[in-house]
Amino acid sequence: MTTRHLFAVALCVALLGSGADSGGGQRPPERPFTLAHVWTLDAVYTDREHGVTFRYPPTWKAETAWGYHPPALTVSGTEPIAGFEYSDWGSPGGPYSGTNLEGVGIVYSAVPASNSAQCEEKAVSISGETNHSSTSFGGQTFTVYETGSAGMNQYNQGNLYVAYAVSTCYIFETGTAGSVLDEDSGGGKKLTQRQLRFIDQRLRAIMGSVRLLPGSSHQH
Repeated sequence: MTTRHLFAVALCVALLGSGADSGGGQRPPERPFTLAHVWTLDAVYTDREHGVTFRYPPTWKAETAWGYHPPALTVSGTEPIAGFEYSDWGSPGGPYSGTNLEGVGIVYSAVPASNSAQCEEKAVSISGETNHSSTSFGGQTFTVYETGSAGMNQYNQGNLYVAYAVSTCYIFETGTAGSVLDEDSGGGKKLTQRQLRFIDQRLRAIMGSVRLLPGSSHQH
């Protein structure tokens, strides 16, 4: 067996062992990316073990953090299962290059829980917040907590979405990271309110693609 074949076998074993994959979309174009490239949900992430799928842009990289300050889920001690992020930082020509936006992303995990109350306790410990709201995606209700951190002239802010089903607490966090420095100090041009609203809408669109089918990997 050649080295090339050995590498292919090893890759397949790694994917099967994780119980998750990310595929089913188009190959990402070469930089510079357009706004459509950044936000079109052409790729599909699947976690067969926990029965989770969601869509994301193929231009995003597999990563569980974005910006200087990691998302709350990543630093909470709860092991992320998967994450994806996009950044124009240091890559001229993209739709957000030259702005104070360092990155946007989503990170996901699923942990055992005895009931919904235990799931909410986990969310409070991750977000550090007790105030919350609720929303629904794909027929599933999620409790929503705000997340955020700041320091060293940089920030990360987002939303933590949690849902309980079949002894599992499903946790997603979406967010944006950026610089608080002004343009003259190297922080980039500040995003407009219209741009920020657009980013928030597109992150919600990713969450809107989330489907939870717990136990599906055991059904035949």
